[in-house]
Amino acid sequence: MTSSQHTILRNGNILTVDEAFSVAQGASIRDGRFETVGTNEEVLSTATADSRIIDLGGRTAVPGLFDSHLHLYITAMEAPRVPLIECRSIADVQKAVAERAAITPPGEWIIARMGWHESLLEENRLPTRDELDAAAPDNPVFVPRGGHVGSANTKALALAGIDEETIDPRGGLIVREVGSRRPTGLLLETACYMLRKALPSPPPAETEKALLRDAMALLNSYGIVATMDPGLNAHQISLYEDLREAGEITVRTDLMYRTNNLADTEVGVGYAGFRDDDLLRYVGVKFMLDGGVEGARHYQPYQIVPGEQNEPGYRGLSLLPPGGEPEFVECLKLVAKAGMQVQTHGVGDEAIDTIVRSYLAAAEEVPIRDLRWTVMHMHNAPETIFEKMREGGIHVTVQDQSVLLGANKVKWWGRERAEWSTPIRRMIDEGILVGGGTDAPILPIDPFICMWWMVTRNTLQGDCLGPDQAITAREALELYTINNARIMGVENDRGSIAAGKLADLAVLSQNLLDVPGEQIRNTKALMTILSGKIVFQDPSMTI
Repeated sequence: MTSSQHTILRNGNILTVDEAFSVAQGASIRDGRFETVGTNEEVLSTATADSRIIDLGGRTAVPGLFDSHLHLYITAMEAPRVPLIECRSIADVQKAVAERAAITPPGEWIIARMGWHESLLEENRLPTRDELDAAAPDNPVFVPRGGHVGSANTKALALAGIDEETIDPRGGLIVREVGSRRPTGLLLETACYMLRKALPSPPPAETEKALLRDAMALLNSYGIVATMDPGLNAHQISLYEDLREAGEITVRTDLMYRTNNLADTEVGVGYAGFRDDDLLRYVGVKFMLDGGVEGARHYQPYQIVPGEQNEPGYRGLSLLPPGGEPEFVECLKLVAKAGMQVQTHGVGDEAIDTIVRSYLAAAEEVPIRDLRWTVMHMHNAPETIFEKMREGGIHVTVQDQSVLLGANKVKWWGRERAEWSTPIRRMIDEGILVGGGTDAPILPIDPFICMWWMVTRNTLQGDCLGPDQAITAREALELYTINNARIMGVENDRGSIAAGKLADLAVLSQNLLDVPGEQIRNTKALMTILSGKIVFQDPSMTI
């Protein structure tokens, strides 16, 4: 996507995020790239009779934002589902489900959106099967909370083949009523995947593409122009290709294939011939080595959570391939030989140790330093891991899971581990390249909520976890721009506003570097520009 019209931005406070972190008044854009960045006089000197001149009126502009871990396809598919983010009690959840049941034929599924958390409810827990049965007795109901945990009613459990006799799947947990084998409805990790396999098939491809276009427009409204969609299958990748052919991509998207074993990895590296361009790239594969908050693989046991986590020795779940760590290393060698990137989900300290150890083992046979291999999430980083990562050239992408999931970290892991979780300050100080994102739709897409958390370490429940790991607003902006570009290997074209780079830019409602940290979350995007073309404009932004 390029814009042939010559565009000049003037009278702005443009935070270029270049090496000097310089501030410019204006920018000249030609053929989809920045031509000149500097003073008003310098950019206006490039004007011709047909130039379009946009007066920023003193507003702050930043490089177009890059979320390096956002499930864009899943975000798109979530749109028609039941929103629960405003619920504050189990009764509210029941009401939302019942309202959808009133317009849903008996037997058809009712599914909630993921972007909420039970800690927002008075009861501080997910609804049980019986509570969901009361809300929708004639429909199977699934209430996911993120990608790792969910609650289902009796009809949904039956469709998934989950009952008193069902054995917990490898890497999963079917939570039972105390003193009984009757499932409560709460499912963790691969047990939750058992339920997901029973869900209805995706809509027709044309509907999927329409939802994906709408999701990209939603991202544009937050100033986001690029993302990495982690963990796709062949069909989902083909949808992106179709949108590119139709000229309908408005978010530069890096694609990763989801793999769980050696056979999957062989398929993933088979995309080496994918046609990359400035809008769409196939970059490599994603692995999962443990679960989320309730399934993170730790060295030390979790706390007892009555009715949710009843096992004294529970340390989370390992999602290594069936062949264990040796098979994981063989997978990594395949990806390295293909010259591709690997990003691996790691939350618990044991899982993170395993990821880094395996990366370095693969590197003994095939160098990986130039491949930008990355650990995703990095919640409970072992103290001994930072030097190994720095020396091995291993990067990290962090997300603001604690904004919604912090309460469960305290409840399941204990306060000490929750405070340490996602130690961004330490990682940066250790010289590790760190990028930022949201993990949406598990968390809100809003990048300014994420930056607010990075700077304040506050949660939406009013807690503050690990204030010593807070970073500055400038660093938060760097994580969302140039750092993500470096991790994804596109820093020559993206991540800062400089002559010759792709003309991606977001105009903001306030200077997020010049407001108290608590106010960063109030920032809004007023205009988003991709390759010199306006892809979002707030009604208040007149030009």
